[in-house]
Amino acid sequence: MGARSSNTDRNGHRGNSDNALFNGHAAYFYNSRLNAGTIGPPNAPAVFAASGGTKVTSPTIIQHFFTSPGSFIIAGGSANVEYLIVAGGGSGGGGNSGVVASGGGGAGGLISSFPEGPGGPSPTSASSQPMTAGTYAVTIGAGGVGGPTAGPAWGEDGSPSSIAFGPGTVTATGGGEGGLWNTPAGGNDGGSGGGGGYSENPTTNPGGDGTAGQGYGGGGGITSGSGGGGGAGGAGDNAVNTPTNPYVAGDGGIGQGFANIPTDYGTPGPNGSLRYFAGGGGGGSEGANGGTGGYGGGGTGSTKSPGPGGSTNATANTGGGGGGGDNSGGGPSIKSGGSGIVILRYPATS
Repeated sequence: MGARSSNTDRNGHRGNSDNALFNGHAAYFYNSRLNAGTIGPPNAPAVFAASGGTKVTSPTIIQHFFTSPGSFIIAGGSANVEYLIVAGGGSGGGGNSGVVASGGGGAGGLISSFPEGPGGPSPTSASSQPMTAGTYAVTIGAGGVGGPTAGPAWGEDGSPSSIAFGPGTVTATGGGEGGLWNTPAGGNDGGSGGGGGYSENPTTNPGGDGTAGQGYGGGGGITSGSGGGGGAGGAGDNAVNTPTNPYVAGDGGIGQGFANIPTDYGTPGPNGSLRYFAGGGGGGSEGANGGTGGYGGGGTGSTKSPGPGGSTNATANTGGGGGGGDNSGGGPSIKSGGSGIVILRYPATS
């Protein structure tokens, strides 16, 4: 006679009590494995949800634009976040013994992990930041104030912008103030350097230096004309004075252009599909040719003849440098740098 399981009758049927026992074990096994995540579909990752600044959504990317200090708040999930940080631009050069024939302001430093890269010559590529739930402080640098409201000096450097990421803070340096009249030290160093001021000597007053990976240096100032401030995408021009081209101040250096930026931000430039930031300020002229501001919000430099004036402030939230002054215009011809901006970007599918 063959062996028969004690759990079945002669016809091979399992007893009800035994079935209940067996089914209970099966249910316990299945439920415990399911709860452990080893059976069934995996748990869906938390959706990346963030707020702060002005949030702009497109089918492929989400961007947050900060034009004033605030916080980037991540409620849940994780994503690699790209960033653009632009500091405040420097003003045109201030006064020296009451004379204000001065260089254009240097643009604020520009640091970026966007595909177009950061500013300055031979920049080191920056990487996007892996970010998770938390609150991250964003600082927006003010532009350097020109004119008499800044006090007797009539000019100042721009202020830094930054993002406090988890591992550390990334900071862009404020733009350098333009150089003062007849000052051999030249323009101030900064994110981009200020242009050199008008010189009463054959020696050129040099532009200030930019910061590596953020911006370029300013142009030199000579007799009758001041240098243009440096920009994120190019150096400020030197002043020129020849019999056929007299009293020409240097133009501000070009800023850096970026794709996928709404027209509410930045300025137009030579590439119509891009928006530009961090253009240098034009230098002031003792003739009729004040320097032009660089693409990216740089202000225009002042002129002395046929009538004083023509200088302009840099565009707000571009980090552009302010226009330099001319002597007859006095303190009011020294123009202010533009405030900075911070942009954070991540995929819309995050």
